[in-house]
Amino acid sequence: MSTYREIIGKKIKKVSSDPSSGTDGEMWYNSTTGTLRGPGVVEAWASAAPINNALYRRSSAGPTTAAFLAGGDSGPGPSVSNLTEEWNGSGFSAGANVNTGRYSAGGAGTLTAGLMFGGGTDPTPPNYQTATESYNGTAWTSSPNGLNTARFVTQGVGTTAAALCMGGLKSPSNTAANNSEEWGGTSWTAGNTLNTARESAAQAGIQTAALLAGGYSTTYSAATESYDGTTWTTVNSMNTARFSLGGAGTQTLAVAYGGDKNPSALTGATETWDGTDWTTSPASLATARTHVGDFGSSTNAFAAGGYTPPATTVTEEYNFSTNTITAAAWASSNNMNTARRNLAGAGIQTAALAIGGEAPRTGKTESYDGSSWTEVGDLNTARNTLGATGTSTAAIAFGGEAPGPSTATETWNGSSWTTSPNSLNTATRSNSGFGTTSSAINMGGFNPSPTRIANVEEWGGTSWTAVTALPTATSNLVGFGIETGGVACGGSDGSNTGATYEWGGSSWTTGGTMNVARNSSTSGTGTATDGLVAGGSPESGIAGATEGYDGTTWSTRPSMGTSRSGGGGLGPSSVSTAGLVSGGYSGTADVATTEEFTGETSSANIENFTTS
Repeated sequence: MSTYREIIGKKIKKVSSDPSSGTDGEMWYNSTTGTLRGPGVVEAWASAAPINNALYRRSSAGPTTAAFLAGGDSGPGPSVSNLTEEWNGSGFSAGANVNTGRYSAGGAGTLTAGLMFGGGTDPTPPNYQTATESYNGTAWTSSPNGLNTARFVTQGVGTTAAALCMGGLKSPSNTAANNSEEWGGTSWTAGNTLNTARESAAQAGIQTAALLAGGYSTTYSAATESYDGTTWTTVNSMNTARFSLGGAGTQTLAVAYGGDKNPSALTGATETWDGTDWTTSPASLATARTHVGDFGSSTNAFAAGGYTPPATTVTEEYNFSTNTITAAAWASSNNMNTARRNLAGAGIQTAALAIGGEAPRTGKTESYDGSSWTEVGDLNTARNTLGATGTSTAAIAFGGEAPGPSTATETWNGSSWTTSPNSLNTATRSNSGFGTTSSAINMGGFNPSPTRIANVEEWGGTSWTAVTALPTATSNLVGFGIETGGVACGGSDGSNTGATYEWGGSSWTTGGTMNVARNSSTSGTGTATDGLVAGGSPESGIAGATEGYDGTTWSTRPSMGTSRSGGGGLGPSSVSTAGLVSGGYSGTADVATTEEFTGETSSANIENFTTS
């Protein structure tokens, strides 16, 4: 009889406690529990960061660390888009516009080497396209050589050097196409003919080893075909006939999901392909939909946006792994004692302060221990729309409305506030800041309203000194980071702005633009190269929208549960994967609600195994 090591290549070890992680096929005997244990496979869909625009029928391609979505329409009738969104592994950010706005185009490649071809433009029925464009991560370039057959709702796989366009609806007959075309890097040539003409199918693979499943010809299809670079071969069908579904993976390991099944009904059902057969997965999309933006692999795929109806921004991530993956999310915690807006915050997620606010104007300060809020010492000068930063035991509060623009500066020692004899040089309200009690920055605001100022002052531990002004006079900014490396973003310069300014210790440089211009967001969280901002003024229509900043680009994160503006945030020791928002204005009332943000986590899924 063969041993486990001879079969699998791994030895079963005796341990007194489970290791912190494990790899597929690894097993051990836990002497404490008396069980044979090892990593078990988890197959599940989980919510991911939303796309910025509610669009469907988008061209898409790439791995789960560098993918793109391009074009699309907003429905219910065609409304052509030329927008591009880029996925960096954590969230979506705006990319360069495509040259020919269209929907239902094929896609291939990656974020920095992408290809988009075919598709349709308004009106109804659409004008079928042959247009082919390549993307380098910065701009789309139109090729002089388009598809030989104009088509839309087509499928595509491959790279910018070797892509494959399969099926679709062809012009002028508006019937399902059975022809494929191969891209050699500069032009398209005719490939072999599909056995089943179809459109809106799931695709996987590369130019010389492709898979096409489901779709629609004259009826809903479950047909599956495999391509070896020369010939299409019919293989085993899917379990559920459907079209407008998503797909990802290779010719021998693929996943297909969502779509419209017969009789017409949206589905979130998922099937996996092992190179021979389709198996119905126990995992299903939480939001049934069609026409998703699909990319990734057979073990880590995405369904971005789609049509429910209506078009949605919801994104879900599929994982087939020995790890249990918990998606990033906001979760409710206990309320503050006093509902208020336009307050300031300091600290970290498990040890925070909520400072001042309105209405009425108050100096109340509350301390958060990671679970509940406790009222502590009040500010000496009651005020709202003030700046603050620091920790739960060493903070600084400055400026604000009291009731006019204020110069007051107070420091916190963990139990009480002390008024500094050295105030700001310029009174301001609706200001913001970042840093510590020994080295902080105050920036922007009003003096007097409605005059916005660009003034910036640096706190050296005892007094304020004027330093380089903001590039643009702005109020209600969000700030995060430290005095030698901080960020000022959003706010209003007369209208809501998504501008980002980076402070290097002596001067400002312009950073990446936020995906959503926002005013009166909650205070920021994290560092200059790993920050988090959420919410904004109700009239901006951004609800609880959240974005992360990597020092160059902003990308989406899961939204807050409570839409709000003017809530309290955190200080310089905080991290983007552990955010906190408290209080604020929901659009109808001041709130006391608290939410905590937790970044995506992954842990080994350890299971018991029997020897029978």
